[in-house]
Amino acid sequence: MSQVVRVYYRRGNNWSLSINTNPNMLLALYLRDLGGIDPSEVGPNSALAPAVKARGQRQVAPGQIKQEWSSWWDSLITREPTTDTDPMDLLAALGDGCYPELAKLAHAHYGQATMFAHQHRENFSEQSKDYIPARMDEVERILIDHGVEHAHDVKETQIHVIDIPLTEPRAWLIGGATIVASTSLLRDGRAFHGYIQPMVTIIFP
Repeated sequence: MSQVVRVYYRRGNNWSLSINTNPNMLLALYLRDLGGIDPSEVGPNSALAPAVKARGQRQVAPGQIKQEWSSWWDSLITREPTTDTDPMDLLAALGDGCYPELAKLAHAHYGQATMFAHQHRENFSEQSKDYIPARMDEVERILIDHGVEHAHDVKETQIHVIDIPLTEPRAWLIGGATIVASTSLLRDGRAFHGYIQPMVTIIFP
């Protein structure tokens, strides 16, 4: 199911900013919730919205799906969280023997997982123009206020914000300069500013 992911991009002195959604993370988080893994324990600690009904195999040893998913998630965000991998390739990679129970879950529910990812990418493409430009303005103002724009000894850094439909209006810094933000937070300018400002001080100490 091929689909172009819309990307917003802006550049200043010492920084660049991109905001989009991410098919890899959408699929991974769908499988997390589908497997009945507690969102508060792994990954961005909020469930997807709309809620995904858990369908994990009850005969699987407790914690096995969670352990496999956590390892897979770490490999995804460590490798390159911005990569737009084809869903079939991404889920097929689970069959390499490292994630046997997760691979079974993905195979059984491949259609639902890819449809979920497709639907959010479609929603993002259609609706993000109503809120993303304003959020980019806010990030730029925060960077200027923090002194990043005119600093002479700051390493140029790309900030990447990933829009994911989560139940809570929150954001998480998952890498050096990669932020997962819920769609509801990105729609709320005041709340977004409250989360992003301290993250900028971490990214640019």
